[in-house]
Amino acid sequence: MARRYRLKARAARQDDNRRRIVEATYQLHMTIGPSRATMSAIARLAGVKRPTVQRHFPDLSTLFMACSLHGMQLDPPPDAAAWQRIADPRQRLVTALCELYPFYRRNRTVWSDMPNFFGVPGLEALWAAAGQQRDWQRDVLASGWEIPDDRRESMLAAIGHAIDFWAWRSLTESQGLDDEKAALLMTDMVVGIARPG
Repeated sequence: MARRYRLKARAARQDDNRRRIVEATYQLHMTIGPSRATMSAIARLAGVKRPTVQRHFPDLSTLFMACSLHGMQLDPPPDAAAWQRIADPRQRLVTALCELYPFYRRNRTVWSDMPNFFGVPGLEALWAAAGQQRDWQRDVLASGWEIPDDRRESMLAAIGHAIDFWAWRSLTESQGLDDEKAALLMTDMVVGIARPG
C-alpha cells in the first residue's frame, strides 16, 4: 500500500515538473523567442534542474512540439471552417484577416524566430501541418470569387500573400499600419485582382 502511494506521488511530481517545464518554455518563447530560450533558462524558470528538463525532453524537437501544442491550446489559430460559413468572399477575407492579424501580433516573437528552426530534425511534422493549414486557409478564402481562369493563379498568390505572417509584419511593423488597416489593404489588393480588367 505504501509503495503504491509513493509511486503515485512520484508520478504526480513528474507530471507537475513536465507541466512547469512546458509552461516555462512557452513563456520564454513568447517573450524572448525560441532560439534564445536555453535549457538552463527553462530549468530556472520552471524551478527544476537542467537534467530534469532533459529527462522529460531529451531533444529540442520534443520540447518544441510540446510547447507548440500548449500554445495552440491557450491561443488557438483562427478557424478556417468558421470562415466557410461566410458566403460573400470579400467579407470572408476581411473577417479572416481581422482574426489572423491580431493572432500574429500576439505570437509575433515566436513567429519571427521560426526561420531559425527550419531544417531542425524532428520538426518536419510541425512544418508540414503548418503548410497544410496555410493551404487550407488560402483555398477557403479563394472560393466564391467570380474570376476568369487566367487570373486564378494571381488570386491564389495574392491571398497566400495576404495571410502570410511576413506580409503582416511588413505592413504593421515596417509600414506602420494597424491590424485593421492592413487587413483592408490586403483585401483591396485581392479585390483588385478579382475585378474585371
